[in-house]
Amino acid sequence: MEKQKVFEKRNIYRNDDSGKVFLFCLLAYFLFSLFISMIAGKITEARDVEVDVITSSVGYVVASYVGLFAVYVLTIFGYNKINKISFKAVNLKFKMPWKTYLILIAVGVVSLLGVNYFITATDNFLELIGYPIKESLPVINPTSAPTYLLAILLVAVFPAVYEELIFRGVVLQGLRSRFSDCGAILLSGLLFALMHFNLQQLAYPFILGCVMGWIVIRTGSLVSSMIVHFVNNFLIVTFAFIENMTGFSLELPNTWWFYILAIALLGVTFGILWLVEKCYFKRKSTNLQERTSQKTSIYVYLSLGISAFMFIIITIIGFVSNGIT
Repeated sequence: MEKQKVFEKRNIYRNDDSGKVFLFCLLAYFLFSLFISMIAGKITEARDVEVDVITSSVGYVVASYVGLFAVYVLTIFGYNKINKISFKAVNLKFKMPWKTYLILIAVGVVSLLGVNYFITATDNFLELIGYPIKESLPVINPTSAPTYLLAILLVAVFPAVYEELIFRGVVLQGLRSRFSDCGAILLSGLLFALMHFNLQQLAYPFILGCVMGWIVIRTGSLVSSMIVHFVNNFLIVTFAFIENMTGFSLELPNTWWFYILAIALLGVTFGILWLVEKCYFKRKSTNLQERTSQKTSIYVYLSLGISAFMFIIITIIGFVSNGIT
């Protein structure tokens, strides 16, 4: 009996799991980035070309995303294996009412279209104070059907899987064992935003991360946030493809009424999400997580501290590289 109990897997994550997995994934990211950068350097020397020629090539981008996808997934599965945690702990449940699937698609659409102009407004502000603004789709520019499909795979499918496994599958669920659902959503959303290491990509990942955390708790399934995440990124790729093919763009002139519209649409977005909460999820039971008396893990503090420190350093470098001191 004792032997059986020792090898029994647990079906929940705890807050120390959240911190550890985040830190392991952070380490894996930098080790992999260093590894693939070294490879790019070797190819650059062998072909006697500029490093940008290699790093901007389709082959390099694909290898980077496929490799990162594999590294993250293996990190999570390896952590579960070593710590005897069942994969059920991520709540990857496909069995949901068909209405819920429609609601999830709608949430993904609203979360992008309703917040898009607000994010553009924040980009305008960052550009005004001297922060280097980058294109919203720096991976594969979808200028043809093949590159469009490839961009969907790399930008929409891959992140919807590995980022959700990390942040809503492990981090959020583990934090819920220590904090309230609201606290866990906000904290996991903050870690999600900080891990982008880009001031330009701070506000939207935080908002989207909180929305996806809320939707996971309400549906009790990680599949729900994967759908919202996929729809969001799919639309970004699709709008870029349409603009390349037809010249049509959702971009609006930078005038005073643009900012009023941006704030109004942000309010409408949260209003719609509030209606979804009250009208659809009102009678739905939330996915309860086992609360523990365990203190907040040092690994949670380390996750916040290290990611915040690196975010600040990279932000400062961004300003300095743009001529701001």
